[in-house]
Amino acid sequence: MPDKRPAQPNLVRTRRVIHIYGFEPIPIERLDHRMNSGLRRFAKLWGAETTCSPAAIAPDQRSVSWDVTTDGPNWSTACRYTILRWDELMAPYVGRSWLGRMLHGYKALLEFIRTGTLRRYFKANIRYGLFFIYPLVLLLGFILLAVGAGFLAAWLGIPFGGLGATAVGLVVFGLLLRVVGGYFFIDFALADWACAADLAKRDIPGMEALLDQFAAMVVEAIGDPEADEVLLSGVSLGAVMMVEAIARAYRATPGLDKEASRTAFLTVGSSIMKIGLHPAAKALRQDVYRVGAEKSLFWVEYQSKVDPINFYKTNPVTDLGNPKTGSPVIRMIRIRDMMSAEGYRQAQRSSLHLHRQFVMPNAKRYSYDFYHIAFGPLRLAKRVKLGKKVVSIFARNGNYKRKQSPRKSGKAAAIGKE
Repeated sequence: MPDKRPAQPNLVRTRRVIHIYGFEPIPIERLDHRMNSGLRRFAKLWGAETTCSPAAIAPDQRSVSWDVTTDGPNWSTACRYTILRWDELMAPYVGRSWLGRMLHGYKALLEFIRTGTLRRYFKANIRYGLFFIYPLVLLLGFILLAVGAGFLAAWLGIPFGGLGATAVGLVVFGLLLRVVGGYFFIDFALADWACAADLAKRDIPGMEALLDQFAAMVVEAIGDPEADEVLLSGVSLGAVMMVEAIARAYRATPGLDKEASRTAFLTVGSSIMKIGLHPAAKALRQDVYRVGAEKSLFWVEYQSKVDPINFYKTNPVTDLGNPKTGSPVIRMIRIRDMMSAEGYRQAQRSSLHLHRQFVMPNAKRYSYDFYHIAFGPLRLAKRVKLGKKVVSIFARNGNYKRKQSPRKSGKAAAIGKE
């Protein structure tokens, strides 16, 4: 068979990807299913063919890798894709009883209020502040409805008078919290907030050792001589874990900057501000600045207005009180333009669904596509520079258009603002 790999040095023939997902414990079997189903959708959308190896699971199950080859009509990219798993750190929070998740979660929310973090959320992004208070609004609403039910029961003459009315109110409150709260994933959200509070204080057993291990894997990937591009990525709280791993990697490895010229850092739906605005998160703020000031590393953060779980129109370096570094590059995306009309309508019913879309396969070609970033032939820096033009340089059949017609306009700096 003829070698379809591109001769152009600006296209990626081999890539290493290290990715950390957010607060969502995911069994390896489900990760493998997501990988293979996502690749099928990605290949169909972009006119490519993909082959994927079986999942390679580390003995400690802290990482799982796939070897993926993607072939277009005139390009080919081989990718070693590795997910770093921190499920063991999440387990104590999601493994608590329902009542335990509720109590520890609301306690964490009160801590964020007491420390002034909520005020900082509203100052940084009003939508995120509103996202923070929704469990509190639900709780207040449930209390008012329960009190109303108790008064109604008393007015109707329920037996045992005030005692009976109180019992009715408590039952109504419990049902609302369990049933209606479950519909809004309130217990999962509260487990997340309990973890976030401890993450800000670095009060999670095993966290330091796990981050050291992740940092070592980052160093190994950056040093891979076969990779045309090394992509380090994190979504949601995974972005927090990744930025800390990268900072540790640079501190522990003198001269790493000389090997990192092929390395890009991608954060999407990031929770860096969520943790960094807590006053106890001084170490994280320092790590964010360390990574942002690293000239050998290209860092881009994608944000979306419709996702209430990310900090829209913020800069995780300067908005945490650090000096300007020129990094990360911030790009806004429209999740609506990545999804089918029906898929978007369904996703709007759940903020978690919208949030996950950052790392799910697209239904429509768009300048931001996580699978195309990870498995396609474009370097991340070039994709960011091209902006919306990314879609137009791939033909319907997936062919990469090597020759572009020159533009007379010199306003190339404006691309990518979406």
